[in-house]
Amino acid sequence: MMSTKNLDLKRAIKVAAMVLIVISGFTFLMPALTMASAQSSVPEEVSAPGVKANEYYIFTQELNADEAKLGVSVAVYTLTNIIVHKGDNVTIHFSNTADEVKDRHTFTMQAPYKMNHDLAGGENATFTFKADTVGGFTYYCTYDLPSMIGHLEVLP
Repeated sequence: MMSTKNLDLKRAIKVAAMVLIVISGFTFLMPALTMASAQSSVPEEVSAPGVKANEYYIFTQELNADEAKLGVSVAVYTLTNIIVHKGDNVTIHFSNTADEVKDRHTFTMQAPYKMNHDLAGGENATFTFKADTVGGFTYYCTYDLPSMIGHLEVLP
């Protein structure tokens, strides 16, 4: 025959387990609820990482890897994703950080944002364009494909 102490202990364990399950469920749901409320409160005109809205700094970077062994270029852009809205004026500060003048890099995009800014090592360029076409567009370096690419996303 079981004593009341054992019954009370078993009942306490069951209650504790149920409480833990309920709390775990709330803990699981909380990040989603918090994220949803945070997303709805972000104004659409927020942009980063420039000083001004829709201002971006993109630098070239040579990775420490053996290009001959890999068979592909190992240069990259420091910023590979830009997200703006249709109608935004976008300013890019593009810097080729290579030490050698002969180490050229480009910031190139096809239509509708047709541009090709070709810089020698150590050169910088600043350019602005209007994001007037919705969609996803690739920017790349004509000298360092397939590694040196980025993506411009223009939202409605």
